[in-house]
Amino acid sequence: MQSVEINKNEIGYKQENYEMFKRNNYYKRVRLVKRIVSHIVLIIFSIFAIFPIYYVFITSLNPIGSLGDATLKDLLPTAKASLYNYYSIIFRHPFLLWLRNTLFLTTTSTLIGLALAIISGLAFSRFRIPAKHALLYTLLILTLFPFTMLVIPFYFMFAELHLLNTFIGLIIPYSAFSLIYATYLIKTYVDNIPKDYEEAAQMDGLSRRGALFRILVPMAKPVIIFSLIIAFMGPYTDYALAGQFLTSPGKYTMAIGMYYISQGTITVNYGVYSAFAVLMGIPIFIVFFVFQKYLVSGFSLSTYK
Repeated sequence: MQSVEINKNEIGYKQENYEMFKRNNYYKRVRLVKRIVSHIVLIIFSIFAIFPIYYVFITSLNPIGSLGDATLKDLLPTAKASLYNYYSIIFRHPFLLWLRNTLFLTTTSTLIGLALAIISGLAFSRFRIPAKHALLYTLLILTLFPFTMLVIPFYFMFAELHLLNTFIGLIIPYSAFSLIYATYLIKTYVDNIPKDYEEAAQMDGLSRRGALFRILVPMAKPVIIFSLIIAFMGPYTDYALAGQFLTSPGKYTMAIGMYYISQGTITVNYGVYSAFAVLMGIPIFIVFFVFQKYLVSGFSLSTYK
């Protein structure tokens, strides 16, 4: 009897191990299928995201006059590929001058707007300001208005101030728009940072201002960098305002220059346009590459707890 019971227990134990083995194999197969499907989906989305960049780059190397002349062979590197479009832009047009003007306008307006936004964001977050909520709602509403709808009012206002065809006339509105959006972002981010850090810094001998700028500003670096990138992108790619304000060829930006090279032609030379887009995208790529470690936390606006 004892041996029979031992055999039954051994059989039951083996059956239980077998069932567990089957379940483990089943879950392994399910996980494998999920992993394969997720990788396939990610590959498809990656191709979908990378293809436009690849298409622009490969088009910049091919002598394509218009989209009607493009064929499927033009999507592959061929013996016809050359750097002639880049040569045409750099040496037949004042591209370096346009680049210098664009970087000057963009950098100046970004730094001014961001500096004011840091001060405003800290003030809205940490100080009692009369009508603070009304001002914040006003800032939020201003972010909803498209930039282009203010071109005409700005034009008439700066014409009266004799600021048309000047860099100052562009720096002021560019700085104002970056200030509005960045202030709201920085204020929201700093609200989630406990005040204990500032109080501890003040107990260690720092002044109120020192605690704000030496403690809060470094802790808010992700959202500040994120605001810097957003503020940089607006003026860098703007044509609506710059195209109306700047009339002297020596003050053109790259966005105006891209329009300038197509004047007097019936069909658009997409090879030259693509080369211009690649060259114009290099500074943006550098900015994103330098500050990439701050982008994730900036996009998610992660909070301190």
